[in-house]
Amino acid sequence: NPDDVAAAIRRWQRLTVYTRAEMEEILVQKLIANSARQIAMFLVILSIVSAAIVAFIIYTMTVGKIREIAVLKLIGTRNRTISWMILQQALGLGLIGFIVGKIAASLWAPFFPKYVLLLPSDSILGFVAVMLICTLASLLAIQAAIKVDPAEAIGG
Repeated sequence: NPDDVAAAIRRWQRLTVYTRAEMEEILVQKLIANSARQIAMFLVILSIVSAAIVAFIIYTMTVGKIREIAVLKLIGTRNRTISWMILQQALGLGLIGFIVGKIAASLWAPFFPKYVLLLPSDSILGFVAVMLICTLASLLAIQAAIKVDPAEAIGG
């Protein structure tokens, strides 16, 4: 019995012994938990950087269309419709990015130095996170579009 052998060795003064169950517990608590925290921190940093990039791209694309947005306002388009168009643009950008990322992750997984288990639930959670990040990132561009004066359409 491993526990009996471990108990006998523990009585010796300068030796420490671990059973298989104790070794697995140490492995899970120390190595795997530490790696999980590192990956989580990497994901948080990556999410923040991605949100900033998406926000910058959507804002730049919106500012480039200020005259067109002013024309839309001049002909009576509601702010909600303009906001929805900008949000669709951001979500489309996020969808394209997610699809490219999912394909790349699936193709490169066999060549990755460590085995990474990609569960379907992780993909769904990742998709929801991408859409949420893109929605939040579009708020700055939506705010800029709402502030556009319709007089800018006629050069004012």
